[in-house]
Amino acid sequence: MESPDNQLKNRTIILGVTGSIAAYKAADLTSRLVEYGAEVFPVLTESACRFIKPMTLQTLARNPAASDLWAEEAGWQPGHIELADRADLLLVAPATAHCIANFAMGFAPDLLSSIHLATKAPVLLAPAMNGKMLEHLATQANLASLRERGYHFVDPVAGRLACGYEGQGKLALPEVIIERVVNILG
Repeated sequence: MESPDNQLKNRTIILGVTGSIAAYKAADLTSRLVEYGAEVFPVLTESACRFIKPMTLQTLARNPAASDLWAEEAGWQPGHIELADRADLLLVAPATAHCIANFAMGFAPDLLSSIHLATKAPVLLAPAMNGKMLEHLATQANLASLRERGYHFVDPVAGRLACGYEGQGKLALPEVIIERVVNILG
């Protein structure tokens, strides 16, 4: 793989963070993407804010971290449209079953899913959830639907999950996610 420095320089990545215990890994991912020259704009769901504070990602990204669809009073253009238009990639890591369902069904109840519907950029999802949730027929159908539409994925890995179970569902390592980002943007 070519150095991410050359592939990500001046690329705009919207980093969606959803309400998974793996949300804390978004800090490392943000830091690495910025090190490689990407311009990162963190977007957190309300649930993600229970696991990691926007200020953490904002500081690491050196860009505002957004979480509220209704806090868009700065300019004439709605913030979610502006972000959607700027994106070279929408990366969601971790992507919960709820987020995946919203994306698959075209629902837009929050800032992240509204950006998703408005962007023309490729979408990369890195799911993370309980193994039973991942294996559920509804989740599998939603994943299949998104794959058919051309979405990109970094599949979760096996290991000890936050719930205490062993199995598939852990967020992939940041270096694996970044490698996939480079493959898509390169």
